[in-house]
Amino acid sequence: MTCTWRSSDIKGCCMTTRSLAHSSILVLVLAASVLSAGSRYVLARTSDSHAKDWPRTVLVTNDDGIDHQGLIAFARAFSREAETYVVAPLQDCSGSADYVSVYSKHVLRVQERDLGPGITAYGVDGYPGDCILLALRGLMDDHPPDLVVSGINGGPNLGFDWLASGTIGAARIAAALGVPAIAVSGLDESTPEAAAAAADWIVRLVHSKLVHDLRAGQYLTVSLPRTPPSEFKGVRVAERAGLLLDLRLGSVSEGAPGESMAMWALQRPRPIPPLQSTSDAALYQEGYVVIVPMRADEHDRELLSRLLRQPETLSEWLEPAREE
Repeated sequence: MTCTWRSSDIKGCCMTTRSLAHSSILVLVLAASVLSAGSRYVLARTSDSHAKDWPRTVLVTNDDGIDHQGLIAFARAFSREAETYVVAPLQDCSGSADYVSVYSKHVLRVQERDLGPGITAYGVDGYPGDCILLALRGLMDDHPPDLVVSGINGGPNLGFDWLASGTIGAARIAAALGVPAIAVSGLDESTPEAAAAAADWIVRLVHSKLVHDLRAGQYLTVSLPRTPPSEFKGVRVAERAGLLLDLRLGSVSEGAPGESMAMWALQRPRPIPPLQSTSDAALYQEGYVVIVPMRADEHDRELLSRLLRQPETLSEWLEPAREE
């Protein structure tokens, strides 16, 4: 049986399966224009969202894979509070940032999974960015979530780690599509109760005014110390630190005779420069849970305003001279 997804934002999006409710594997084909027109998701947060039961629908994803204990803990915690969906990679996709593979391969293989009562879950043969697009432009297109929660990632994401983090990349895409999001990182996997404690606290955070008042384009990154939860010193809001690690690539081996291929690898980083005391990295080192407010819109509005006032600073376009 072939089902066709119909949406004003998705052209040529179809799903091939016996039945969405009964198939373990489905194939979703997405058009290349899937990222367009995200503004309509702003409407998901109407005056009804001010009710005490907000959020009513939560989407959970991650970059460590759908079987990661942190994601399962989050999904089960939210399933007691809201309608909960999980759309997450089938494999570990750490360090994938906001990469979207469906643009090049056009097809995503999706598997229904059972993560417990009250959870609708799908594993995706793709990246966190693919999972967000599949959820917001496919599976949940007619009933978008009130909030996206990405994580919990095994390690923290501090300073400029947000550029590479798949956990944060998923939240960034969700925010760009108009759904507020939280990216959560830092899990002491050696402490059995850490995942459950983190999930319970994130649920409480979601019910706070800070998260409730997030609007389209806004998201938060949250980093929890990788220590037993009983040792956390508290919660702080901070700005991002600068570049924490001066990473270098060094040559490992030259190509074999007759070959042009050589191997380069990450080398031991140089020492971390001094941290500003109010930065996320500094507060994290002191044992605090750190929250950093972020925006998916990366416009440099100050420079834009100046250029609009001073158009003469731009190079004039000159038509290339034609050869006689």
